[in-house]
Amino acid sequence: MSTQVKFLNGLNTIGGNVVTFTNQQTRLIMDFGVNFAPTTTPATDLLNDGTLPNLPSLFQNMQSDLKSTIFVSHLHLDHMGALKYLTSPTDVYMSQDSADLYQVLINLGVEHAPYAKVKVIDYEKPINFGPFEVTFFETDHDIRGASVIRVSDGKHIFVHSGDVRLDGSHPERVEHWADVLHDNKIDLFLLEGTEFSFENQNDEFVRQTEQSLQIDFANILKETEKLVVVNPYERNIDRLLALQNTAHENGRKFLWDHRFTVILRGMGIKNVQEIDWLKVMSEPSHYVVQNRFDQLHDLDQFDKQFVYLHMNGEPLGEYDPRFSELSTYLETRNVALQLMGASGHAKPDDLVALAQHVNAKQTVPWHSFKPEKEASELVSAGLNVYLPTKGEILNYN
Repeated sequence: MSTQVKFLNGLNTIGGNVVTFTNQQTRLIMDFGVNFAPTTTPATDLLNDGTLPNLPSLFQNMQSDLKSTIFVSHLHLDHMGALKYLTSPTDVYMSQDSADLYQVLINLGVEHAPYAKVKVIDYEKPINFGPFEVTFFETDHDIRGASVIRVSDGKHIFVHSGDVRLDGSHPERVEHWADVLHDNKIDLFLLEGTEFSFENQNDEFVRQTEQSLQIDFANILKETEKLVVVNPYERNIDRLLALQNTAHENGRKFLWDHRFTVILRGMGIKNVQEIDWLKVMSEPSHYVVQNRFDQLHDLDQFDKQFVYLHMNGEPLGEYDPRFSELSTYLETRNVALQLMGASGHAKPDDLVALAQHVNAKQTVPWHSFKPEKEASELVSAGLNVYLPTKGEILNYN
């Protein structure tokens, strides 16, 4: 029997990429995210407008001849945000670190997916699903538990890169799976291309890394006597831990809001203290305070000047209407909005080098606003590249 590879979403967007592998009555789905889905919008509407992948049996409690299993490469919303719309019990496989974080978020009420039957798949321990064999490899991204997923039908090998970077804290993870895949002689490599989405940076642009971010953060702590407020992303546990350690090393206590406190403690981080505004107001130079956008007006009670560092927290960028609200609020407080983030995605040159090393028979660029730009670079590097359309099926006999 042949394997059908169907592209459902994410071909020309950052995130929301979903692909299925079907052979006989077995259907593997990876990932399962959405770019933007208001919680008040019914799943049927999101399915009809294409926000959700075209898998009606999973969202409308319909019968299907296929046995569907979902695989999540990592726990960012654009890769798993559709789980909450499931209407019937469905097995969902993810790494142990992802499952641990997911359970913390469920306990906190941040996530709610009653029909997602979460199961753990250990790294580099293949599991069989009908005619398929699925293997997870640990990779480097700006969240714990990020994985690359390899699928084999016994004759062909397909790989979903998930999100990846090579200048993060663990490039050795990427180098390892790239070596393995090179030796596997991959038939189809689905490669993210986030950083191809943006215009070339000018010569003065310096790309931050997790390491340089901590150095710059430490320098700010040394240079100011003001309260320092940071807005990081709650799922980047390793960065949160690093920020706390850097603050402590520079003589400041790090205080977290309740949600972050629960998440960090749930992930085993020690010495996590919740915000006490009376202490902060009495000795602002002794503290770093984390603040989420939806708690922005907690800062109203602090009547002194402060430093505000936006570290990949929400809102993510100017395309989000909330970003202008954040900017306006800080302007009224005469506080500069300082952007201090580090990308979880590989540089274009690194992506090309990675694709060259894997050297798949065919590479598909996606997870990008400009997949054609990535495709052009990959072709110039001597690779066979294909740009599928939404809903297209590739058959492997």
